[in-house]
Amino acid sequence: MSTEPATTPGSPPEDPSPFRDRGPVDEDLAAEILLEADLEILGRMPWSSNSTFLVDARRGDQLLQGVYKPGRGERSLHDFPPCLYRREAAAYELARYLGWNLVPPTVVRDGPLGEGSVQLLVPCDYDEHYFTLHDDPRRANELVRLAAFDMVANNTDRKSGHVLAGHDGQLWAVDNALCFHHQFKVRTVIWDFAGWPVPERLLDDLRRLVDKGVPEPLARLLNTLETDAVLARARALLEEAHLPADPSGRRIPWPLL
Repeated sequence: MSTEPATTPGSPPEDPSPFRDRGPVDEDLAAEILLEADLEILGRMPWSSNSTFLVDARRGDQLLQGVYKPGRGERSLHDFPPCLYRREAAAYELARYLGWNLVPPTVVRDGPLGEGSVQLLVPCDYDEHYFTLHDDPRRANELVRLAAFDMVANNTDRKSGHVLAGHDGQLWAVDNALCFHHQFKVRTVIWDFAGWPVPERLLDDLRRLVDKGVPEPLARLLNTLETDAVLARARALLEEAHLPADPSGRRIPWPLL
């Protein structure tokens, strides 16, 4: 029996996927559209521990797709306060301030299921992830930058599948909700670059963060202990100037992918 979707004679075949490809989009414009657009839920994203939805974000004739994570769909954690979606946006604000272009535009706003985060959907090859990319020398600089970012953001859940190779040729880091705890508790699969020097241009960006302090858009999303800890981690990485190692071998998330 055929599994092809039924179509009206003479009509084009129906696309069974709700995902749409797109060309490059300006980051500031994308954030503006995601914040102001009408959101329509297209379906639930698979393999997510919390409720995560694919949405159309439409503002007039402008249409983007996003990943919507409402607070009411979160599972409570003993070591993180509620409203994890705010940390998704905080990761974007930190990456944006540093100029590292790692996290897709992410905003906090009301939505069909209440307040949550909406992140620009990255068209990518979902068969690619950290473990398929880490030996590619063309990706080394991007992965070193991501490893440095995760140390400053204190990412406790950097799985391989959270590293995407976008159709735009860029490396993107998604699923950043478990970041910014004031206690150092990094868990990541990205240990292949332990001991590598942090490039001088990244040190300059960290120096600017330490000298000028946490920017207001990021500070709004965190508490005082967390903002102080961001600066302490940035200062430590700046002083060490090399990516740290994990001598315990235990600072990894599970599952790895």
